[in-house]
Amino acid sequence: MLFAEELVSMMDESGVEKAVVFACPSAWSLPDPDNYYNTNDYIADAQKKYPDRLIGFACINPQHAGDQSTKMPNLAVREARRCLADLGLRGLKLHPEVHCFTVNSLIGSELMETVAELQQQTGRTIPVLCHGMTTMGAMPEHFAALAARHPAVPIIIAHGGGFQNLYFTSIAAIAKHENVCVDLAMTTVDDCHLLGVAKVIGVEKVLFGTDHFVRSQKNLYRNFFFMLEGAFPNPEDRQKILSGNAMRLLGLS
Repeated sequence: MLFAEELVSMMDESGVEKAVVFACPSAWSLPDPDNYYNTNDYIADAQKKYPDRLIGFACINPQHAGDQSTKMPNLAVREARRCLADLGLRGLKLHPEVHCFTVNSLIGSELMETVAELQQQTGRTIPVLCHGMTTMGAMPEHFAALAARHPAVPIIIAHGGGFQNLYFTSIAAIAKHENVCVDLAMTTVDDCHLLGVAKVIGVEKVLFGTDHFVRSQKNLYRNFFFMLEGAFPNPEDRQKILSGNAMRLLGLS
């Protein structure tokens, strides 16, 4: 796991100005391994320490939805409100595979309704970045249904261009939804695959991503830059993927 200072140092070495950061869903925070309170606090502190460099997302476990019949509180919504409204984090990170839920279970959920509500209250977009690499409950058609129900909420499918992607041929399901993008975290595939994804959904919907926390080699950024240069020789396309699309999505452009 990288600390903020280490990440910023690596960013400096590679000429990276800004990065989106969040707690690793597979990691833990005390006292409960699934609540992420402490790690979300750390991300908020890092964002505060490096306001011009780091953009923090909150890691949330939707399974902590509570039970109205027994008056159990919805801890997922409570933590989302705390992070987005009080701590100033800019988005959510969800992981169906780690937390054992399906993307369909988010449709019409209190969590998604809360994100839409907070967007109106704060006047800023709040992207939801969701793992979508090898999980059967997180296929393109599921994200398409989620996007249709919550058209105002930006949805980012993580690893959308990755070689682990089991559903390349069905990614067209999200093409018509303007609020859905894919990121390239852990993408180690050939140029043709990257170009295929961009051709299906549009280069304006492709975001640069690295999963830097598990692949903290000092030359990781440069490796990705080299790969993108081969896949997208047009500098305008690379600029969109590397920063323009994300900045627009976050309302920072």
